[in-house]
Amino acid sequence: MKERIKKPYYAFDPNEAHFLFERTFIFDSQQTLFAKIPRIIHRLYFPKYALMILAGSVVAFILVCFLFSTFFTLTNNLTKILGLIPIVGIVAILYLLRHYVQIYFEIHSIKKLYKKAKWPVECYCAFFEEGIYIKSIDMDGVFYWDDFMALGCCKEALVLHFCPAGTQSGKFFKQYYPRLDNVYIFIDGDEKILELIKLVDDQVGDLVAFKS
Repeated sequence: MKERIKKPYYAFDPNEAHFLFERTFIFDSQQTLFAKIPRIIHRLYFPKYALMILAGSVVAFILVCFLFSTFFTLTNNLTKILGLIPIVGIVAILYLLRHYVQIYFEIHSIKKLYKKAKWPVECYCAFFEEGIYIKSIDMDGVFYWDDFMALGCCKEALVLHFCPAGTQSGKFFKQYYPRLDNVYIFIDGDEKILELIKLVDDQVGDLVAFKS
C-alpha cells in the first residue's frame, strides 16, 4: 500500500548475496485467513510474564493473609508489606488491559489491510545468509536481519518489528516506510523457515522471541 511504502529499501544486492531459498505464499480465501489472524496474534504476543506476576500476587496475598490470620500478629511494617502485594496485582491487571487493547487494534489493523487487498493475496520471500527480501501488499524491501529491533516467531507466522520512530534506526526507516508497521509473514508451519530463524537467533543473539 502506498501509505505504508514510500520507497523500497535495499540493504544489500540480492544478486551478490548468499541465496538460501525462496517461498511464495498465496492466500485464496479471505475468510480462512481472517479466522487464523486473531489466534496467531494472540500467540505471538501472549503475555506470559504478566499473567505469572498476576497469578503469583493473588496466591501470595491469599497465603500471607492465611498465615498471619492463623499464626502471626500483624505489625505496621508487615501491614505495609502486605499492602504492596495487591498493588503489584493491580499494576499487572492494568498492564494486561492495555496489552489486550493493543492486541485488538493490531488485529483490526491487519484485517483492514487485507480487506483492501486484491485477492488472492501473494507474499514472496527470498532468504539469504545476510537477510531477507520481502515483496507483499504492505512491504517491499531487502533487509539485514539486524535491521529489525526484534522478530517474533511461531509455527504459523513470522513478525518483523522496526525500531520505534524516535530512535535513530526508526527515523532512518521512516523515510522508506512512514508508518513503521509490524510486518507479518504467514509461513503456515514451514519447517525450513523455522529452522533458519533459529539459526539467525543464534548468530545475531536474542533477536527472536519464539512462541509455541
